Amino acid sequence: MTNKFADFFIGRNFSLLWLGQALSSFGEFVFESTVIVWLVTDLFRDSAFLPSAVGLAVAASALPRVLVAPLAGAWVDRLTPLYVMITADVIRVINFVVFILIYSLSELDQMQVLSGVLILLSLNSVAAQFFNPSRQAIMQVVIPPARRVEASAKAMFSLTGISVISASSGPALFVMVGPVWALLINVLAFAGSALCIASTRGLRNKVVPAHERPSFWAGLWAGLRFSWGHASIRTLLIGVALYGFSLGVNNVALSLYAFKTLGLSPYEYGLILAAFPVGGLIAALLVKPLLRSLSIRQAFTVAILCMGAGYLGYSLNPPFYLAWALMFSCGVFFSIFAIVQGPMLQEAVPAGYMGRVSATITPVLAIASLTGTLVCSQTLNVAQRLTAHLDVQLDVYGGYIFIAAGLLLLGGGLMLLGQRRTDSAVEGGLLAKAVGQSASRLK
Repeated sequence: MTNKFADFFIGRNFSLLWLGQALSSFGEFVFESTVIVWLVTDLFRDSAFLPSAVGLAVAASALPRVLVAPLAGAWVDRLTPLYVMITADVIRVINFVVFILIYSLSELDQMQVLSGVLILLSLNSVAAQFFNPSRQAIMQVVIPPARRVEASAKAMFSLTGISVISASSGPALFVMVGPVWALLINVLAFAGSALCIASTRGLRNKVVPAHERPSFWAGLWAGLRFSWGHASIRTLLIGVALYGFSLGVNNVALSLYAFKTLGLSPYEYGLILAAFPVGGLIAALLVKPLLRSLSIRQAFTVAILCMGAGYLGYSLNPPFYLAWALMFSCGVFFSIFAIVQGPMLQEAVPAGYMGRVSATITPVLAIASLTGTLVCSQTLNVAQRLTAHLDVQLDVYGGYIFIAAGLLLLGGGLMLLGQRRTDSAVEGGLLAKAVGQSASRLK
């Protein structure tokens, strides 16, 4: 029984790292969901400043993903990843404790509390930019190559479940016990994460030897060149950018489309939103048989194509049951899309580059998502006025989802064609090599 349990969790170190990531992610998700509720229902409930406060909170979490992540990845490759992870969690614990003490012992006004929350969000996000690439670097060592997809699926399953739990538990804790006790949950989560990581064995010396460490800026540029120069990583970055832009558009258009075009009730809309993570959870459980006939790169590209097809169908005004099924299928293929990213990196990236390469994904996703959100939000009113002026009956919200889905399909199709050409070239090279070896033997 013990062997079966250990085999399920791949190994002791992986189990501890998996639990540490789960606790760390729970702390992040709970805090971000709690902050929004705090701003909307308490601090700025009847204030005209509320939209700006929410926007500042979102920006405080998002900007480090763009500005800090590439630099953090370069530092991770110069340091011991295990220590970086522990330090990131300890810093977050200290930040939360300091904020809780100041908030509890001082009479702060609205803007002072908001300033403290924004600082806390920023520091928490900065720490995450160091924690995440360090985890990728450690996992490359810990996970056997044959079990990378399985390990990524387990991580995806836990993250999806945690995001669902934390999205509801964070606001509920705030309502029941207030902000201080809700924030103490974060202290416990990050402290537990640091303890799990510190309990691993044999990982403290997993670091690039000093003579192999380039200077900071030389290492940073070397990582960027490697990311774009490697076919698999380039495919990954293009796919993440396409998905990020689609995500940004859908962040604005999906809810408006559901209520104004599909005419869903809040209850029906909640069921459709829930279909996405449910699909993700099921895919995380079944990903191994789903990938038996596809390589990791092929699965990544096919998942993009299938997500595009799912959103395309969703944009065509389907009935409720079909809309639910399409959102469920999008969740399934998003889960596959996310699960194979880790194995793609671990397979393609040499030791000493993982921090820099994995850290390029976060800013690409953040920039693409922000671009999609800005494009959609800033042109939506213009598109509505134009259709009204031309007296054309056009579903503007569905049109945006349709365009985003079309980009996924177009990009995924081009990526698939490129992969086939690359595979054909590799096969041709191998055949030529075999013919040459045969000829030399005959001689």
